[in-house]
Amino acid sequence: MATPSAPSAAEVRPHLAATKRLVVGGAVAGLAVLLAATPAGRWLEEALGQNALFLLRGTRPPPAEVVVVSIDRDASDALGLPNVPRKWPRHLHARLIERLSAAGASVIALDIIFAEAREPGGDAALARAVAQAGNVVLFQYLHKQLIEVRSAGTELQVERLAPPIAPLAGAAWGLAPFPLPKLPAQVNHFPAFSPQLNHVPTLPAAALQGHLAPAWPRFLALLERVDPALARDLPRSAAALRAAPLHQVMARLRRALQSRPAARRELRATPLPPGPEAGHVAALVDLYTGAHERYFNFYGAARSIRTLAYHEVLRGDVPAPDIAGRAVFVGFSERLQPEQQDAFYTVFSHPRSGLDVSGVELAATAFANLLEGSTLRVPPGGVDALLLAAWALAVALLVGWRPGLPGVALALAAGAAWAGGAQYAFAAHHLWLPAAVPLLVELPLAAGAVLLWSHREAQRERRNIRRVFGLHVPPRVVERAARDGRALQEAEEVHGLVLATDAQQFTALSERLSPAELHRFLNRYYDTLFRPIRAAGGLISDVVGDAALALWQAADAGTRARACRAMLEVLGAVEIFNRDSPHALPVRMGLHCGTMVVGHVGGADHYEYRAVGDAVNTASRIEGANKHLGTRLLVSAEAAADLDGAVALRPVGRFRLHGRQAPVALFEVWPAPEAERREAFAAALQRFEQGAFAAAAEALADYASRWGLDGPARFYLALAARWRHHAPEDWDGVVNLPAK
Repeated sequence: MATPSAPSAAEVRPHLAATKRLVVGGAVAGLAVLLAATPAGRWLEEALGQNALFLLRGTRPPPAEVVVVSIDRDASDALGLPNVPRKWPRHLHARLIERLSAAGASVIALDIIFAEAREPGGDAALARAVAQAGNVVLFQYLHKQLIEVRSAGTELQVERLAPPIAPLAGAAWGLAPFPLPKLPAQVNHFPAFSPQLNHVPTLPAAALQGHLAPAWPRFLALLERVDPALARDLPRSAAALRAAPLHQVMARLRRALQSRPAARRELRATPLPPGPEAGHVAALVDLYTGAHERYFNFYGAARSIRTLAYHEVLRGDVPAPDIAGRAVFVGFSERLQPEQQDAFYTVFSHPRSGLDVSGVELAATAFANLLEGSTLRVPPGGVDALLLAAWALAVALLVGWRPGLPGVALALAAGAAWAGGAQYAFAAHHLWLPAAVPLLVELPLAAGAVLLWSHREAQRERRNIRRVFGLHVPPRVVERAARDGRALQEAEEVHGLVLATDAQQFTALSERLSPAELHRFLNRYYDTLFRPIRAAGGLISDVVGDAALALWQAADAGTRARACRAMLEVLGAVEIFNRDSPHALPVRMGLHCGTMVVGHVGGADHYEYRAVGDAVNTASRIEGANKHLGTRLLVSAEAAADLDGAVALRPVGRFRLHGRQAPVALFEVWPAPEAERREAFAAALQRFEQGAFAAAAEALADYASRWGLDGPARFYLALAARWRHHAPEDWDGVVNLPAK
């Protein structure tokens, strides 16, 4: 036989409603979009998301077109000089430039400050070497200066370019700064142009244009095709470009393109004619039309860019092919962190040695990124926000689709897929997609919110289930079933109380009322009936028409007293109900004590929680005895035992109830105890049970004259009058009651 089981939350509702998931996803999406636009969100992506993507990707080879010449302790020791490069004689730098120029370097970028004049011979030699090379870009640093604003009574901090000394500045092909943040900030982006300084190019940008000078004519032709005005004041050839101040030409072109957004967009969209210089032209287009700030796409830790020793180049120990056609960056770049004089913290800063990346290598890295077109790209703001919103919605939908561990597993799998996709886009296409906010903020927040909402929904559904089951099943059984559905399959044997109730005149009432009216009336009636029973700890087990059954799964004296008092309270409540209602349903009740089995009874797909056993049938028969005795509240001797003083009872005789052989002693629960009246009735009943029917009749008549003819007195008076002349055979003091 099949038995019922408790429905789980998953059976009631297998997933959180899609609308609620969308609400959670939308809220998280809005929060994520706002967070991404704040400094905290940008910090998360730059310091955590980008770093993770770099470390997962690992190192990658830089282009061969760039090398670094390192000024370091090795060079100081080899040249017999102190490791204080600013004190080195400048004729050494002049010889280095001559070597690099003779070897065929395409451009030479010196990341060295020459702000003060030194020995005249050295300065002159360096200026001469710079002028003869014709492809040297010198570093000019940014000088911060406080300017007093008297009208406002305050001071302003302004940045000014501090060029090299005049002989060097006049000899150089170009001058360029390279501003980078200082520690403890992690370097992750660099400027290509400085709009605050009238769009002057930075050192890597100027070096790139110098390196790509041979592609200048084709790039110029492309400019003229898009907008002839753009190329009007520019050098017409590579030779003319080499003869012009490089930084001024670049700043002029950048300003022109910044003032013509349509031309800038058209230039980026114009397809390049095929040819060996197409890639170089594309790099120039990106240089002049791209953002001011670009994100580094690092190649690895310090010295990932091929590094040549200063003293080896100076001595001619480096083969010319290692320099020919390459952009050469010269600057401070040590092998050991304590010696590093110009260092910046990056994602690839060595975790054990603490070796950071030198400024000259960062400039070379920026140059290499611009040359390859591999600076990290980020989605436009609208696309970025759309991705964050879509991801939050996806997580909420997945987790809510299968709440609990399956939903968490789906969310984690989706997170792994997002991380894999972001890593692929980063490594293969230099596209930096959000990683920290989606995985560290949106994923736990959306998943946690949906799981919490799902848990609350499940708890609410469980409460509803408990409430509904609680109308039919004891609370302790409901609690056991909530923990283990098999609890409903169990039945238990208990020694307890059974209260049977029935209503008079129900049949006539059901004929007068429509089914809907009868339904509403019965609900009000049973609500009145059940309240005192539940308050006394009783469980409503069964309701059929006008009859109901209540159980107490204990039979101690306290429980029996509460049950008897509950009968009195029910009687009073029903009398009030009948007075206030257009229809009256007087109630009769019978209470018995005995052993029963309590559990679900039924078959196929229908079960009811009820008690089974002789005690249940006996209680029903006791309730029926009220009709014959003219009473309303009857209890068996087992239920009335040891209740003297706790409840007012009077014995009403012993009976063979219909369908039973063993006699049952019954007691009436009296609303108000009257000791003398009780004793008078008990004396008359004793004579009746002894077979002295005439004496019993006289005693009952005397009882009626004093207190009125109540139901039990009328019942026994009628029997005594009938049997005083024709007593039943084999009389044993037990009255046989007919069918209910």
